Amino acid sequence: MASKVSIISTWTVKAGRCLIEEHHPDSKIELTPWDILELQIDYFQTGLLFSRPTFEQIRDISKATSTSSLIDHLRASLSRALDFFPPFCGRLDTTKNEQNGTTSFFIKCNNAGAQLSHATAHGIRVSNILESDYNPDVVRDFFPLNGVRNQEATSQPCFAVQVTELEDGIFIGCSNNHVVVDGTSFWHFYNSWTEISRGFNVISKIPFLKRQFPFKINHFSNRICIPNERISAGHRFSPPPMLRERVFHFMKESVAKLKAKANLEMNTTKISSLQAVLAHVWRSVIRCRSLDNSQETTFEVSIDMRERLNPPLPEGFFGNAIYPGTVTIKTGELLEHGLGWVALQVNEMIASHDHEKLKCIYENWMNDPEVVKLGDLPSNYFMLHNSPRFDFYKYDFGWGKPIAHRSGVGNMLEGKITASAGLEEGSMVLEICLSSETIQALEKDIIFGEFVTTPVVGFERTIRARV
Repeated sequence: MASKVSIISTWTVKAGRCLIEEHHPDSKIELTPWDILELQIDYFQTGLLFSRPTFEQIRDISKATSTSSLIDHLRASLSRALDFFPPFCGRLDTTKNEQNGTTSFFIKCNNAGAQLSHATAHGIRVSNILESDYNPDVVRDFFPLNGVRNQEATSQPCFAVQVTELEDGIFIGCSNNHVVVDGTSFWHFYNSWTEISRGFNVISKIPFLKRQFPFKINHFSNRICIPNERISAGHRFSPPPMLRERVFHFMKESVAKLKAKANLEMNTTKISSLQAVLAHVWRSVIRCRSLDNSQETTFEVSIDMRERLNPPLPEGFFGNAIYPGTVTIKTGELLEHGLGWVALQVNEMIASHDHEKLKCIYENWMNDPEVVKLGDLPSNYFMLHNSPRFDFYKYDFGWGKPIAHRSGVGNMLEGKITASAGLEEGSMVLEICLSSETIQALEKDIIFGEFVTTPVVGFERTIRARV
């Protein structure tokens, strides 16, 4: 089936002038173990849906950059934003050691440029996205660089954005090299871009661009050497066929009930809203799969280490500072114990990752550096992407706040869960990637369905609440 999305133009957008003195055009940023882990996976893709701006709004925001169209304005404001974030308009580079068969990677801040594309989605309206039970297939075409892996940024841009005009809206889809940034750093950049788009001359939070890793990498240099066989071109993940992304809305009342239930069961107050919701989803999906009780299931949560280190990383640290923490449980235990017990396992796993534990983990890793390969993950594996704590509804380019978040096809695997905040404060939206068979069973599951609502009802309620 032919795509309904047509690319009109594509540009390379460079920083106008480097405002960060320590990063000259040819400066290098050595990668940390946090960065290296991401080499073999795809760019992570995240996008926001906006209502279409009026002619008056376009005229007003274009005054900030002396441009005549919305696309030209976004190009000009992106260039100014890149002034503050040189890694995003650089490229990866490598140093190969033929003697021991290893390769080292670094970011070269050479202002090779980011990529911006302008596209149109014929016949697609905002309601086609908001009112769909699934993330529509057409949304995949709202993102650039589909299927590009992070290590391919030696020739591909580290950041690419596609502005797609719908019949009554605009979707801004970003593809981000995960070697360069994690979610916290990406949304820092995105917020800075929207500030400049609204007319700011200086962004509210200056990024700290020096890569810092709290533990000594090796005794000889500050460079990590990866065996070539671990980063060969043959390691390419192909998602299984018939995967679908089902969108589930958890209204704030349902989130509050799950959190209260989980904490009450364990006689505690430390289980968070997200941990309770994830435990509910995890148990529900495993129940729907009707597995043997002896099989294992794993849940991965990316833990932000910025404030967990001693001392904490500098304010505005721009890069990766996440560790993929996991909980592995036998499916029989997962279902035998209640919601609260499962949520508490996730809570305690996250809480255990302090400075000393990370030091032990990475000292072992640096003796035998490994990278993540999605194809090596076991069955019944769940992976959390994004977070409801990223308040992207405040990211206004000058014509109004976003009305929805959707993810792209990058790193599509069964068990991928993309979590974002709902329009109503305290609510959540989860895009859950599963087989069609599992989704059908989940939709019929009474226990699971007690806490979810349909996209249409959820959207109408939140709009009324905001009005």
